[in-house]
Amino acid sequence: MLRPIAKHAVPSRVRRGLRQAVERLAELRRRFYCPVCNCRVARFEKLPRYYYDQWERHGFDCDTRKWETCNTGAYTCPRCGATDRDRLYAIYLESRLRGRGSEFRLLDIAPSAPLSNYIRKTFPIHYRTCDLLMEGVDDKIDITTMDRYPAAHFDALICSHVLEHVPDDRAAIAELYRILKRGGWGIIMVPIELELEEIREDPAVTSEADRWRLFGQYDHVRIYSGTGFVSRLEDGGFEVHLLSATALGGSKLLQRCGIGDKSVLYVSEKQIACDDGVCRRNKSIAASPEGGNPSQISAA
Repeated sequence: MLRPIAKHAVPSRVRRGLRQAVERLAELRRRFYCPVCNCRVARFEKLPRYYYDQWERHGFDCDTRKWETCNTGAYTCPRCGATDRDRLYAIYLESRLRGRGSEFRLLDIAPSAPLSNYIRKTFPIHYRTCDLLMEGVDDKIDITTMDRYPAAHFDALICSHVLEHVPDDRAAIAELYRILKRGGWGIIMVPIELELEEIREDPAVTSEADRWRLFGQYDHVRIYSGTGFVSRLEDGGFEVHLLSATALGGSKLLQRCGIGDKSVLYVSEKQIACDDGVCRRNKSIAASPEGGNPSQISAA
């Protein structure tokens, strides 16, 4: 009885203003932003407890607080499931792919579903996915023998958290280099433990329990150090660029997207040409091409 009376007693414009104020307050509470699904969120979800239980059970000795590009306290988006590294890639891809057309070829190896959906919806490029075991990809392919793809075929590629699963990661890196065009670039990322001085690997370790103990996951065959990873990419022919928060729009943007302060994006370039022993770099690797600016995403 009171509600209908109150409804008529309060002018419609006042009620409308109250609703808008409540909506603005709710919006202010959602202070974080996911660039993958373009949504504001109140918080990001933590890394699942399952991993901590497995590490404790098997005696994994690496401190997750010393991991690079892994924000365990803000790991996944509650809306789309994008991880912090997915969100980091989206910020970079916004500047690198904006304005590209169907002539631009991008290969995504073992694609993350949220990031893959973002790329397909956002950029009108020629986008292809592949994996050896994953369902729903365009090509079922072994990363160490990608004979299906011609040499110098792709303009760019994404190979995120794949190489730590591959026994012969050098062969995989060689294939990544082969299929890229001159001047092409790739987001190539792996789990990195900042306190390790060299790559920890042992082909004799095959049991799931020992892999949990040494490498942090039952299907990992190594865990990388930062210098060891860069050296392995460089041995494969790549020039490796480490992009920090400054190059990716600033620390304020990364914090808003739930990306940790120890995050680094590894972008590997196949040099444009080598004449008389002098190689020319792709100058747009660490800069936004065609006037793009990663910070533009902060206005969303």
